[in-house]
Amino acid sequence: MKRNLVVLIGALFMFAASTLAFAQNADLQSFSSGNKLKYSTKYHPKAKGINITVEYPSHWKLSEGERPNIVQKFSGDASDGITRMFLILIKDIPSEASAMSTEDIAKEAFSEDALKEMVPPGGSFIKGGQTKYDGQPGAWIIVSIDSERAGMKGKSYGLLHMFIYGGKMISIQCMVGGLEQMSGNLYQEFNSYIPLFQQIGNSIIVPDKWTKNDVEVEQSSMEYLYGPMWWLTIIVSFVLTWGIGLIPPILIRYAIARKPLSKGWAIGLVAFLWMVNIVIFTALGSQSKTHAALFLVAWTSYIILKKEKRPAN
Repeated sequence: MKRNLVVLIGALFMFAASTLAFAQNADLQSFSSGNKLKYSTKYHPKAKGINITVEYPSHWKLSEGERPNIVQKFSGDASDGITRMFLILIKDIPSEASAMSTEDIAKEAFSEDALKEMVPPGGSFIKGGQTKYDGQPGAWIIVSIDSERAGMKGKSYGLLHMFIYGGKMISIQCMVGGLEQMSGNLYQEFNSYIPLFQQIGNSIIVPDKWTKNDVEVEQSSMEYLYGPMWWLTIIVSFVLTWGIGLIPPILIRYAIARKPLSKGWAIGLVAFLWMVNIVIFTALGSQSKTHAALFLVAWTSYIILKKEKRPAN
């Protein structure tokens, strides 16, 4: 369980969060002076139903994330060859952890050892610790990353804010990066951006947390079993299971035979129809929950086939 959570976060986030430095830069001064905008993930197709808001420098550019779990990308000036940016990432927690409370998941995912294991290949853990974001349990880590792409070696430093909410792992991944030969300048530049990255992390708000009950925010058992549209799934499953299952015995009893069947014939037909239904629903990709419902359909089919018409008065 713990290992799966660590692998999830390590695979999801390539960079991470926080050493203290207070050098000023233009972006920080602008942000601190109120030149900032608020971004919301509400209704974004990659947000998985999660709504959070975060503030960013008003002159930074927004672009769509290239990968499935990257909701949004925010980029500052890179004319000097140094990349300054942050990403919003949202991913489902492992299915085996869905039945656990947020606090229990956080204890395992954000323990000191787990944080150190999150560093991807080529990376070095600098520091990290547990914290909270808008009251939600989370953590931050800072790492350095050595990378190579198309024969070019790069170096990055990152501050990662991450927390758990609504059955999802959410991260604000802030970074400064460039070519390896600029590593000295990169580290100095990253240190100057830490106060800005910390303010960005501190601006995280979960609006729905204050408008929904805790029961609604946490993933319910029905949502875990059937998905976010569990009520529609159950209705469709009910109609398909009972509709496909009961139409044949009704037709046989009232349209073809037009009389009750003997016990032997009824049992034989029910067994045959039950096997046919198993094959059909398995081909449709149904789960064992549907197969269990087919036992009830089979029993109802037997009653229909054996049912005698009441004599008219």
